[in-house]
Amino acid sequence: MSIDPRIQITGEAQSEAVQSARTSDRQATTNKTAQVAPGSGEDTVSISSTHQEVQSLTVSLAGVPEVRTERVNSLRSQIQQGQYQPSSKKVADAIVQEHGKVSITA
Repeated sequence: MSIDPRIQITGEAQSEAVQSARTSDRQATTNKTAQVAPGSGEDTVSISSTHQEVQSLTVSLAGVPEVRTERVNSLRSQIQQGQYQPSSKKVADAIVQEHGKVSITA
């Protein structure tokens, strides 16, 4: 025997136990809703302060450019003029520090 999901069973064909169970489920759901907002007749939403902070930060971040154009142009100019001389120690320290953040698994 297989069940065809396209066939809809009317309320008359269902047993009384099934009908009463569905009725009690609807009533329980209605009671839970009534407990959340008694007598208001409207749904309410409460957003946490964390969500509000995230929204505020998102708006602030939208105003920050992804690439610091002024800095890039300054460095590009220094490189083209042969004036860019990075500190070998700072480069090495940055590489070591970045390597420490990355976990290498073999």
